[in-house]
Amino acid sequence: MARAVPIPPKQEQPVEEKSLAELLRQILHESGELIQKEFQLAREELALTIREAGIASSKLAAGVVFSILALGFLGFAVIVLLSAFITPWLSAAIVGFLFLLAGAILMYSAAGNFRGMGVPQTVETLKEDAEWLKHPTKPEGK
Repeated sequence: MARAVPIPPKQEQPVEEKSLAELLRQILHESGELIQKEFQLAREELALTIREAGIASSKLAAGVVFSILALGFLGFAVIVLLSAFITPWLSAAIVGFLFLLAGAILMYSAAGNFRGMGVPQTVETLKEDAEWLKHPTKPEGK
């Protein structure tokens, strides 16, 4: 895991004895070091997160593959079971139709979810900002 690197204290003269230019130079130097270390920490944390996401994605993909295989075998088992009562081609057609129906319902539901996606608040704010830019001197309520 990423960890912060402490900045060792420097032996310097007391603040009271430094000029304003020296103090500003020191602030700028230390601010630069701090920002550099923050970026380094962010890069390390991001690399770790990406690595963990890759591992989780691999596990998820393997789970999906095994689930699809299991669904196929269960479908085959239902076909064999129905074959005891009706002809095999009809039992396969019935199971295939049921899988098709389940897939269609899931896709229709997912399409509805995609239609509802968006950033309506951001779009509304951008429209308000554009209107204000056209008339910046108008009061807010008019």
